[in-house]
Amino acid sequence: MGFIADFVRRKEIDEFARALAAQVLRRLPVESLKDQKKVHSEIEIALGHAQGFQRKARLGTFGKSRLVNTFQWALIESGYGPEIAKDIGHRIASRIAPPTPQR
Repeated sequence: MGFIADFVRRKEIDEFARALAAQVLRRLPVESLKDQKKVHSEIEIALGHAQGFQRKARLGTFGKSRLVNTFQWALIESGYGPEIAKDIGHRIASRIAPPTPQR
C-alpha cells in the first residue's frame, strides 16, 4: 500500500506491534535473556509473525517504520534494555523490508 493507507491504519499497526512485544515478553521474560538458544528461537517466532503481518497488511515504508518503533518502545517500557530492543527491532526491519536488488 502506501503512505496514506499506513497513516490511516496506524492504530492497527500499533496494536499489532504492542501485541507482538507482549508475546515476546511473555515467552522471553527479561530474566531469561541469558539463554541464547531460547532468545534465538523466540526472536525467530516474532520475526515470522511480523513478516506475516507485513504480508497481510501490505505495509509501506511508514507502516514498517511505525511497526518497528512501536515494538521497540514497548519492549523498552517493559524492562528490556535499549540495546536488545534495538537489535530485535533491526532484525524485524531487515525481515520485513523488501530484498535489495543485486547489482
